[in-house]
Amino acid sequence: MAKLTEKDEPLPGVKEDHFALNFEAGFQKIGFFVLLAILSGALAGIFSNGYFSSAEKLNDTRALSVNYDRFGRLQTEFPLHFTVKNNVADKYVFSLGGDFTDHFQPGVISPQPDSMYSRGNTLYLVYNDVKTEGDFSVWMYVTPTVPGKTTITAGVNGEPALSFWQFIYP
Repeated sequence: MAKLTEKDEPLPGVKEDHFALNFEAGFQKIGFFVLLAILSGALAGIFSNGYFSSAEKLNDTRALSVNYDRFGRLQTEFPLHFTVKNNVADKYVFSLGGDFTDHFQPGVISPQPDSMYSRGNTLYLVYNDVKTEGDFSVWMYVTPTVPGKTTITAGVNGEPALSFWQFIYP
């Protein structure tokens, strides 16, 4: 192939815009690093399950803990795992407040509570006649219905409540 020189005419019907060509080349260089950052963030769990997303929170008396994901997707179900540590009681009453009732739809709860009710913006799960010799755990699968940052408070049997935040991507 012959090289074009300044004396040669460009191809008929082709009009090159040097600004646009330079802009595209620069954008491709930057875009590669932006794409690499997004992929790395996704693998690390910034957008859903992963190293930076998984968290555990304890209340002040360390009687109640919750395992959850800090980041989630709208309309995508994820688990909340509540554990009552070495608390010997015949009855457990879990309370979920804050933005919980407005921003989440509860799904499967295991074990199923003996009764559930809500008062104001707080959902209560009642477990009667619990016979356990150690930690008592409740798994609740919830589906976010509102995007953005939410704050949830959780408590059990009048113990100090714990508060945790989640960010739900649209």
